[in-house]
Amino acid sequence: MDIEDILKCRYCRELFPDDIETAKPLYIALMLKFHPDRCSDSRAVQVCTVINEMYKRIENHHRYKELSVCSKGNMIDFKYLISLSHGFGTEYISEKDYCILLESDDSEECFSKSSAVTKEYFTDGIDSRIINEAKKFLPNIESIFSTNCGTLIYMTKNNTEIPLSAVLRFHGGKLDSRHAAWIISRLLGICCYAEIRGIVWNCLNEENLLIDPNEHSVRIGSGWWFAREEGTKLIGVQESVYEDMSISSKLSGIAEHSSDLECVKAICRRIFPSDAPDAIKDFSESVCAENAFAEMEKWEETIIKGFGERKFTEFLISMSDIKTLF
Repeated sequence: MDIEDILKCRYCRELFPDDIETAKPLYIALMLKFHPDRCSDSRAVQVCTVINEMYKRIENHHRYKELSVCSKGNMIDFKYLISLSHGFGTEYISEKDYCILLESDDSEECFSKSSAVTKEYFTDGIDSRIINEAKKFLPNIESIFSTNCGTLIYMTKNNTEIPLSAVLRFHGGKLDSRHAAWIISRLLGICCYAEIRGIVWNCLNEENLLIDPNEHSVRIGSGWWFAREEGTKLIGVQESVYEDMSISSKLSGIAEHSSDLECVKAICRRIFPSDAPDAIKDFSESVCAENAFAEMEKWEETIIKGFGERKFTEFLISMSDIKTLF
């Protein structure tokens, strides 16, 4: 890489691989090449600052904290990289797995009343071919423990999946329009699946979602226990989600597919930048279609109007980058 390329770097993976052992010799080589004592370019100090910052992120990525709780006389220890506070409790996120600790009485009560607490709930009655695709976005629930600190839910994920809320925080609250677009596409696909299954998610909000920048996928990370069958009484919902739900669902307290679509529209309004194409802005403010499949059709037309041809846009952000925020 030359000096111009290094100075443009924003993400670790633009300069280093995620593996610390592979990154270390590359770091040494770059510092030897661009150190002010060896490099006559006036920007050498700036370049070394960028190199050092990116390498420190890689080092920091591999520093873990530990959560310890007691369940039925046995200690459960979980090593994590970052923690996120939610209205329902705390989420502890590691590389390939994470834990959700429900810490309030209200959260415990909602969870105990919920039917949506197993993998099987989200796949009941669905064709196996659809399930194979749905595994990319469904919550991967592994174990549930009653502990001295509250209900602990152990989940697994892909090692490149990271919290959308943290990604947004890293970028100042907004994303590049191309990246925001594929996130909305995936969310509408998740809504289509919910309609096939006959459920309403009631949890579509930035704080509950994991994204995989490599695969351009979105997973329901938390809040999934608020899911209900269409037409049934809600057992509760997060305040941040309630604000975005359909008016009719708020008034009736009944789970409606339109609420999920309203939540996606709200996310769309929040994550796109001010210079987003007009077609995107029009879509985000439009009345929701009668179902998720019709909404997806509208969105596909919006993408063409807003961006023209579709193309894969590389997104290099990783856990090493967002961990600097915690």
